[in-house]
Formats: sequence, structure tokens, C-alpha cells
Amino acid sequence: MYKKIAVAFDESAEAERAFRSAVELAKFVSAELCLITVIEAFPAYIGYVSASSPDVTRLLVDERRSFYEDLQKRAMLHAAEAGVPIRTELAEGSEVATIVSVVQSVNPDLLVVGLHRHASDLQIFGGTVHQLALHVKCNVLGVH
Repeated sequence: MYKKIAVAFDESAEAERAFRSAVELAKFVSAELCLITVIEAFPAYIGYVSASSPDVTRLLVDERRSFYEDLQKRAMLHAAEAGVPIRTELAEGSEVATIVSVVQSVNPDLLVVGLHRHASDLQIFGGTVHQLALHVKCNVLGVH
């Protein structure tokens, strides 16, 4: 069945649900879990801040990286408590392209992603999960 399960993970409620489901599934099938977190680029307007205070951008980057490292550490503790082996990947770039790249290098059997719970959001095709499903070479599980 599944020997390696990857999960897209950030601070969102959707990612938390996906992570918890991935831990339960990994525990059930005795799989290894790989947590993928993407640090996306700052919006263009941050360039204005950098022009007046060059150190601010570096400080923001360091703060963001530290935030995601702490988030991953908490997830690792949860997985360890459940008896699930886990590794983490923290990569910088655009969301879809970076997840696809990490999935290619990690080579999981399954990618677990959180789905948004917006009643008005009926557009499924073209969204992040759809793009991931088109580009990764493994099964994709969307968790509500």
C-alpha cells in the first residue's frame, strides 16, 4: 500500500486537518511521513520597505523561517507521540512548483493536502490541489 506519505503543511486549518489525517493513515499502514512546508516569497511591496531599511527584509525572512521551523517541530512531536516516523522539508519558492519539486525528490506514494471549506468556492479545477494533482506522480488525497 503506502510506504511513504507526504503532506503539504503550513499554519492553515486546512493543512492541520491534512496533517492529522496523514498521521492517522501513516500509523495505520506503517508508513513514513514527510512534511512539506513552503516559504513563499514576500509580496512586491516589501521592496519599498527594503529600499528604506535594507535590514528589514532579512529580518522578515529570518522570522518567517523560524516560524515555520517551530511549526514543523510541533508537528514532529505530534507524529512521534503517535509512533509515526517523520521527516521535514522546508523549501522556498512558489507554492505549487515547490511542492511538486519536493514531491519529485521525496518520491512518496501519496500526497495529502487540505481542502478549503468555502461554500461559495465551487471552482475546483485550476486551484492549488488540482494543479498538484496534475503535476505530481503519486496519488493525491484531499482532506476536508
